[in-house]
Amino acid sequence: MQLKRAHLRLFFSSCLMPILCGGTLAGCRPAASPHPIPAQEQPGVGELRIACPTEATASLLRSRGQSWALRQGVKIAVELYNPSKESEQPSLLSSPEGGIMGEASVDVWIVSPAELPRWAAAGKIAPLPDAYKAVANPFAWSDLLPIWREQLVQWDGKAYGLPLVGEAPLCCYRADLLKDGPVTWEQFAQLAEHFRDKGLAGRPGPSLPPLPRADADLDRLFYTVAAGFARRAVRDDEDRRAYRPDDLFSFHYDFQTGQPRIAAPGFVHALQLLQRLQACRPPEPADHPEEAFRDGRAVLCLIDAPWLVTFQKTPALRDKVGICRVPGGDRYFDFQTGQERRPSGASNWLPYLGGAGWLAIVSRSSRNPEAAFALLADLAGPKTSTQIFLGSIDQGGPTRTGQLYRHRWDTFDLEDKQAVHLRDLLDETLLHRNLKNPALCLRTPRQAAHRAVLVRGLREALLKGADAEKTLQKVAEAWRKLDREQGVEQHKADYRRSLGLLAKE
Repeated sequence: MQLKRAHLRLFFSSCLMPILCGGTLAGCRPAASPHPIPAQEQPGVGELRIACPTEATASLLRSRGQSWALRQGVKIAVELYNPSKESEQPSLLSSPEGGIMGEASVDVWIVSPAELPRWAAAGKIAPLPDAYKAVANPFAWSDLLPIWREQLVQWDGKAYGLPLVGEAPLCCYRADLLKDGPVTWEQFAQLAEHFRDKGLAGRPGPSLPPLPRADADLDRLFYTVAAGFARRAVRDDEDRRAYRPDDLFSFHYDFQTGQPRIAAPGFVHALQLLQRLQACRPPEPADHPEEAFRDGRAVLCLIDAPWLVTFQKTPALRDKVGICRVPGGDRYFDFQTGQERRPSGASNWLPYLGGAGWLAIVSRSSRNPEAAFALLADLAGPKTSTQIFLGSIDQGGPTRTGQLYRHRWDTFDLEDKQAVHLRDLLDETLLHRNLKNPALCLRTPRQAAHRAVLVRGLREALLKGADAEKTLQKVAEAWRKLDREQGVEQHKADYRRSLGLLAKE
């Protein structure tokens, strides 16, 4: 089945063109607006209420939003909400005053990238005013990373949110024990097994951090590993006759049929590899697995870049941490036949993006939408967003291209050569240079229910030893049931929308 020309035109204009322009970005460093976004008085606003899913995001809003609020004479009230509900609007848990406020009183919600489509499809949030995208607007819309600008804040052709916290995935290793980091997941596994058997303290023991306890983190880990096995990396310079639309668009689902691919050979292989790695981990999951690396109990670790600050402040680790990009597959599995293939290069590497980070959206029920968007533009603007990135202490990453071209990254307290290496790794990952098809998080309105099913299966396989292939077959069948309940055609249309395509062929 061939894509209609209109579909390809939509995709290349909204998704691939920023990638194809990578060489231009590398040669001409795009600069963020040199001027701060001017304060505009918000008469009669009084108060903006913001609902956050974690205490970390609430603390960020309280600290970074105050400068804008003081200039405007606006009070910011921040409360926590429970993001775990899958089929309805999240419920508020608390407010600074100790009360509970209703949904209609909230102006701004902080949500994960995967959750935005649910809010947009339900008509619960206001689209971003076009003025913020104007070339002359000091918000500098074009400076947002393409993955945010063209994908993660979009739904059905409209932009809805603005990025608050980005992601910066890396692999780190003990540079005092290893000369280089792993290029493939097979190398990662071999190193983990070697140090498990040899031991870090003179006796055999865990060499990797524990599994993450949070569902979102385990989901992200699985797809990070699966990306290089379940999808072939398509380079920008490949002849268009050498790849099919499936290579570009199909990951969680077959974009043409709408059928789940979660039990395809690439995903099964990824889960089997994670089972192999589980033998190198402590038995119990942890809220912050990275702490095992910090404490000298792991030789390899997947992190977001801000953890490097913590590692550098740990005397036993200072200047002993090596970094490399997240490994790729030493093989991949053909989309149509399922047969194992070997990559032409050192690895079949694709970044998995959108599995972490936060964006801010404005409720349609807000009484002050203009003031709410003005606050978000200040937070996501060139100056404050850079402060948020450089001030992160665990998860977090750039949201703007200009942040990747800063001459100094003193916050990370790295030697100059290591700091440049870090910047190059994040540039390669977040701009996915020379790569047409990075893997994105599942972004359908009903993805939360699908994630819940998957995570239950992953825990059965990793913590209780359930067969990987049978586990993912059960997950695939549960996904099909969920899709039938929604309506297969509606689900198929939603999946296509999540990729930036037309809802129908």
